[in-house]
Amino acid sequence: MDVRGRHLRLLTETIEAVNSTLDLQEVLSLVATKVADALHTDACFVYLYDERADELVLRATHGTPIDEMSRRPRMRPGEGITGSAAAARTPVMLESEAHLDPRFKNFPNLPEDEYQSILAVPILTRDGTLEGALNVRTREPRTFADDEVELLLAIAAQVAQSIEHAKLYAEAQRRVHELEALARISEAVQDSLYLEESLEAIVKTTMDALGATGAALVLDDGRIAWPEGVASTH
Repeated sequence: MDVRGRHLRLLTETIEAVNSTLDLQEVLSLVATKVADALHTDACFVYLYDERADELVLRATHGTPIDEMSRRPRMRPGEGITGSAAAARTPVMLESEAHLDPRFKNFPNLPEDEYQSILAVPILTRDGTLEGALNVRTREPRTFADDEVELLLAIAAQVAQSIEHAKLYAEAQRRVHELEALARISEAVQDSLYLEESLEAIVKTTMDALGATGAALVLDDGRIAWPEGVASTH
């Protein structure tokens, strides 16, 4: 199979993988693994753009376990090599000694300096909205060919759509969860004949619905309705 045919197959396989789930974290983890496999790299880091904080947050890796990190790495667009690719909306490639580049941003719990080369690309929607960025890295110096850069850009474009779909699904699930909680609260209030029971039912149901460790409902007269009548630090 020629290089073009191989890249088409890899693109198809990656698209099928990331479209196999609507769970955002699973999508990003699949991207990291599939992209590293597709380009035969030692590592892949996938950043998701947090628009409210204006930061790129590392959400998935291949080659470096993210679960072992004490603090999740994050950077603003324009910071670091990957942040530079995101800000410029264009690929950035360094063939060797990437950690010596003045744009390199060091994270104490992310051993990126063990890699020689880096190819970073933005993750953009069709209208140019920034959804994140990803990079691939190798321990040995490497020059990525033009068709490899195009392959990574094509994958990133598909990933942007998958992220959008996953976000919409997560938002829909959140709304369903909220409506179910409201229904449970309404039911709890209707089932209680006394004010104190109703208030405690509201607090307890709200706490359960949000997965909170505690909650309180404060009345106009300053009294507090505690779940099960037990006060806590929450």
